[in-house]
Amino acid sequence: ETMHFFGVGFCSRGTLKDRIAIPLHDSEGKLVGYAGRVIDDAMVTDDNPRYRLPSRREHGGTIYEFRKTLFLYNGFRIKAPCEDLVVVEGFPSVWWLTQHGFPSVVSLMGSECSEEQIELIVSLVRPSGSVWLMPDGDKAGERLVQTFLPLVSPHRFVRWVKLGEGRQPTDLPALTLKADLSA
Repeated sequence: ETMHFFGVGFCSRGTLKDRIAIPLHDSEGKLVGYAGRVIDDAMVTDDNPRYRLPSRREHGGTIYEFRKTLFLYNGFRIKAPCEDLVVVEGFPSVWWLTQHGFPSVVSLMGSECSEEQIELIVSLVRPSGSVWLMPDGDKAGERLVQTFLPLVSPHRFVRWVKLGEGRQPTDLPALTLKADLSA
């Protein structure tokens, strides 16, 4: 049901062959490409990365270049400024949190946050609202917190949901999520 909601499927051909295909939509909901994730992490190598994002391409004489720094995964579903917005690093965390009752969740699609993404995050949250940052429990997640907090906190209240070492939002059971995101 969750995968159907997000339009996630399996790709059997092209550059995303044998990968999970994840539709990417801009802030207006227009499909801008697909991300592909390997099925088996044991297959990840330098030549076969865990995620493959849309490459530069030409169509009808126009060159299209995907830049993940210009939008938020799942951001198009948040139609009006919300009271609480959860920000995570990866696609599966968005799926997991949405599945467990948190519809206002976006992903940065990595452990870095651009100025454009900061502006989008601030615009999605009411001035009286809160941003719940839930990065992975690793060094990259800690670096994200160090850059994210000073940029967002002057505009919105930010709460860091700190996960244990090596943990991701998808490791948390539903009851723990509800406790962590309502405290």
